[in-house]
Amino acid sequence: MALTDCYLGSVNQWETDENDHLNVRFFVQKMGETLKLGMKDLSVNGGTLRVQHMRFLQEARIATPITGSIGVVSQEGEPLHVLTELRNTATGTVLASFVNEFDTATMAGADTIALPDHAGSRGVPIEEIPYARLSRMEALELGFVKTGRATVIPEECDETGHLLMHQYMGNISTSMPNLWARFSPPDDPILRGEKEGGAVLEYRMNYHFPLKLGDGFEVMSGLKAIGDKTQHMLHLMFSLENDQCVLGCEAVGVAMDLEKRKAKSIPDARRERMQQYLLPSID
Repeated sequence: MALTDCYLGSVNQWETDENDHLNVRFFVQKMGETLKLGMKDLSVNGGTLRVQHMRFLQEARIATPITGSIGVVSQEGEPLHVLTELRNTATGTVLASFVNEFDTATMAGADTIALPDHAGSRGVPIEEIPYARLSRMEALELGFVKTGRATVIPEECDETGHLLMHQYMGNISTSMPNLWARFSPPDDPILRGEKEGGAVLEYRMNYHFPLKLGDGFEVMSGLKAIGDKTQHMLHLMFSLENDQCVLGCEAVGVAMDLEKRKAKSIPDARRERMQQYLLPSID
């Protein structure tokens, strides 16, 4: 069975970032639109989104035309898994694929499809990260660093007053320059967005409970591993109202040459500083 097309849009200039491509928050926003439209088309009822496993496959530059598609990939007896994809409308190239897992959702008659090779887990395991069980203080003691701290504002909320799905990713994205500031020597070009930037390849987000209008939150980040070009990052978002972990994230990203538009090796001076933020493993 083929995926069902249900969203049409494009990349606006204001949705791009310092790397001149679609920021991850707007990938998630467009996937969210695809999900909402498609679940109505497929008669998927109820349920709470708990997990998103994201693969980012191609850059989406300004004015790229986008088609969003959906399909159900669950097997009998499993939680409901819904695949959403964004493609370049002109070329058919898959830009990103998300596997979305729901609690207590039901499906009325939609056919299932096989999960394509370009979707699902590659470098990030299909499991809840154990670090999400830590308290804020325990996370700091283990070596996580504070990278974001704010409150939920009205323009980030849906009609019920809860933080919109793509704004969780948005607030993680906004926190990243504070992480680069710790990783990078003062003259590092990544701090100025000159010639070098970064791109995420894969992300897994486990949602524990929603933030609502006025809630304070804090983002903490650290490193799980460093490769030649890759950095395996961990992010935790905590509620300041009750100190509980709202969101646990695991991601693989790369350093990116902004002129050649390709991944590059992490500079030695930055790598040396990054080593200080490697987190110990926990069960």
